[in-house]
Amino acid sequence: MIQPKQFIGFTYTLEEERFEDAAAAVSLLVDTSTIGITEGIDELTIWFVAHPKQDTSISIRHLQTQLESAFAQFNIHAKCRYTQVTQEENWNAAWEASIEPVRVSERITITPSWKAETVESPIKVVINPQMSFGTGHHETTRLMGALLEETVKPNDVWVDAGTGTGVLAIIALRCGAGRVIAFDHDEWAVQNSLENLQLNKILTDNVAIFHSNIYTYTFPQCHGITANIHKNLVCDNLLVFHRALHQHSGTLLVSGLLRYDEAEVRQYAAQAGFRYHQTRQEGEWIALHFQA
Repeated sequence: MIQPKQFIGFTYTLEEERFEDAAAAVSLLVDTSTIGITEGIDELTIWFVAHPKQDTSISIRHLQTQLESAFAQFNIHAKCRYTQVTQEENWNAAWEASIEPVRVSERITITPSWKAETVESPIKVVINPQMSFGTGHHETTRLMGALLEETVKPNDVWVDAGTGTGVLAIIALRCGAGRVIAFDHDEWAVQNSLENLQLNKILTDNVAIFHSNIYTYTFPQCHGITANIHKNLVCDNLLVFHRALHQHSGTLLVSGLLRYDEAEVRQYAAQAGFRYHQTRQEGEWIALHFQA
């Protein structure tokens, strides 16, 4: 008789603005069976498949050591609050129940694939998330999605830097973009975004998604760039963004930013040649809209 899988979850307390860094750190664990991250208030739970032939207590010690080593590489100070072990059927049910459809605007709704049939929306974006980021539940995804709806023009070419699940790339296409080029430094994210393109019946002629680092990627001339990434990555690349957008007086939408970051990012953007257009805020998080 086949035994059901066991899952081990490690719940860490850390600053919310480091959540995406923590996900990047987890992506370093290439020799482990990481299956997802669930997000709470100031905490993340990282889930693994337990080794079927290894004592659970040994697996917990081994995985926790690897996790904390990965966090240290990103200078993340995280404290493990508790660990939990659960059976496959319970974990799957809890995971799916935790992700509800999210309304981004009057026209746009992001829904997990298993609830897609229950959703009626002019623009329905179906996501099969491998991690919680990019499901629409984070404020920055909703802010960026709403700004895309307002700024995408028919047949525009957009670049989505740090695409994650591909949700912003899909929204841009659904809002009329002619082509979207998207990339992510995480190979898992690239695979997940390609799966989500298929779920949304996106023609591959209209989109390219691939693995790349933002510091080495050569941005093409384009009409718009979305970058829902870390503040430091945004500031480091503003000159690169401007060169890619200048020819078309294009649009830059950036997030992954807290309200305390606004003055600094706007200053750097002005120095790079951007004109500030607007700020959107939800809770402590903001998205900024600039024009080249």
